[in-house]
Amino acid sequence: MSAIDAGPAWSAWTRVTPVAAAPAAHQRYVRVRLPFAISPAADGSYPDVRIVDAHGNELPYALDPAREAPSERTLDVIDRGFVPHRWTQAVLDLGPSGSLVDAVTLDAGERSNATFFEQVAVDASDDRATWRIVRTDAIIYRVAQDDGRGSTTLTFPPTRSRWLRVRILDPHAAFPIAGAHSATVPPREPPLARLPVAPRAAADRAAHTQTWTFAAATPMLATAVVFAPGEAYYERNVRVETSDDAKQWTPVGDGTISRYAEGGAQLTVALTETTARFVRVIVENGNDAPVPGLAPRLLGRVHDLVFEPGAAPYRLLSGNPAASAPRYDLGARLAHETWHADVARAGGTVANAGFRDERPVGERFPWLISGALIAVAVLLGALAIRTVRRSQDDTPS
Repeated sequence: MSAIDAGPAWSAWTRVTPVAAAPAAHQRYVRVRLPFAISPAADGSYPDVRIVDAHGNELPYALDPAREAPSERTLDVIDRGFVPHRWTQAVLDLGPSGSLVDAVTLDAGERSNATFFEQVAVDASDDRATWRIVRTDAIIYRVAQDDGRGSTTLTFPPTRSRWLRVRILDPHAAFPIAGAHSATVPPREPPLARLPVAPRAAADRAAHTQTWTFAAATPMLATAVVFAPGEAYYERNVRVETSDDAKQWTPVGDGTISRYAEGGAQLTVALTETTARFVRVIVENGNDAPVPGLAPRLLGRVHDLVFEPGAAPYRLLSGNPAASAPRYDLGARLAHETWHADVARAGGTVANAGFRDERPVGERFPWLISGALIAVAVLLGALAIRTVRRSQDDTPS
């Protein structure tokens, strides 16, 4: 499918994303994950996003809506400690009730306002003697440059075990786990996922660097870089830069990645979030050989859009820089009720076949004004020369 006509009412939007929902809605609302192909504005918001039904009617929506806050239960935290060169560990007591638990939230102590980005492993036990792996790749994060936004909620497959062992896999320093509480609803801040952009790799032997450049078809908003561990033991400095034209680059992050024979690995670099088409990751090797198998991936925040169903099928509209952010009251209503949503899926984003550029001619074709001004200047110059010559011819000798 190369293009979809969004209808005459939406001719100012350049892109259309079809949304596939279940034929019969079972819930009062529908949830769809916003695809990374829809670019955010410079501040990370989505002011031009609209969702319409089969008749072109605009449907109110809420982005990453909150639910009514339940009563939270504080968990006992025991066996806290830091194993040098390995991890920070704590054991959480979920209580003897045997109820299902699928999420807990950690209190990050004095690091609550700092930037951190940590990989977490979670194990479960019924007797604190035998442990089984629940999850090894959870991520907690907080970005100080983004007003301290982030998430310290760990989600995992439901368990009735009484004990959870949490390991913060940062071998360099202890992570201050000040406490924990049960989390029965999704976190307010969005989780992270891999951006669907593959990098182009290059090596500069003279500069002793490895560089990976991510080039997206539309601007992207990366939150962090995470590396595949590679096939050796190492410690390397990393720099990350962004650009809109692949010529002028702006630093957005730096850090150290490492993998030790004893001491685990640190493989993530947090970024200052900036919307850009290009992201460049540079690893400084010093006088060491490049690390075999080392490869970066970009992570970005994922966003869920919740709306009240209308006439299916639905379409997400985007690509209108002149559009103002819509104002709906759905988000406020959802925050004060218990609700569930049917899950829909976004398809591939394509061009709007009915797009009509309504900008003035001068904005659409700036070269036309420049050309006209040049032509006028040439004409005025020619007239001036002609006038001078005529006046010289009419002057008596």
